[in-house]
Amino acid sequence: RPLRRWLARWVIGWAKARVRDRENLRFERTRIFGRARQVFLALGREFTALGLLRAPRDVFYLTTAEVLGAVEGFGLSPELSALAEMRAAEDAQSAQRPDPPERVELRGPTAAAASTAQPAPAAAGTSEAERTGTGCSAGTVTAKARVIRDPRRESLAPGDILVARHTDPGWIAVFSNASAIVVERGSLLSHSAIVARELGIPCVVGLKGATDWIADGETITVNGGTGRVSKT
Repeated sequence: RPLRRWLARWVIGWAKARVRDRENLRFERTRIFGRARQVFLALGREFTALGLLRAPRDVFYLTTAEVLGAVEGFGLSPELSALAEMRAAEDAQSAQRPDPPERVELRGPTAAAASTAQPAPAAAGTSEAERTGTGCSAGTVTAKARVIRDPRRESLAPGDILVARHTDPGWIAVFSNASAIVVERGSLLSHSAIVARELGIPCVVGLKGATDWIADGETITVNGGTGRVSKT
């Protein structure tokens, strides 16, 4: 049936092009965020020199209105350092909480819901030595796992397997060294899956609890076709 084959090829080609466009848009958005980050870091250095902040990076604990208010002289509070310290403490406390489930039902204040959120259920698998996620880039690799939570402060040695909660275009420097990718969240069309297919390396997404189940430096085997991840 030539018409159906032609239509199928057209739909597949159109879908591939739109997925590429989506990733390009995300990349350009990340570049804009990078420029904005440079501007705010420069302001943070100025504030630190004036004694308004203790460190330049503390500027990221302030809102845009608070930063611009300090620059233009109409800020509501001159105590920017104390404000940044308070929010840094709240951020550190929040980082200790378990990840919320993918779907939640909120009743009452969101703060109360966040404080009572339970960790996401562990991924289903044949045993604790093996778990299964969604395979989205074929291939099998056995290597040392590197659990990375912040690509700005952690690096990946060439040949290691990247294990992360989630990724975005800002992780591209880490991807270049990975022999395989394991991510807790995502689907066949997520950023991790698309980049892995472009690089030709195995990838498993949707492996819930992967960063807790896999120890940093542990040797694991990743099957990007079946979605199985096993400890060796």
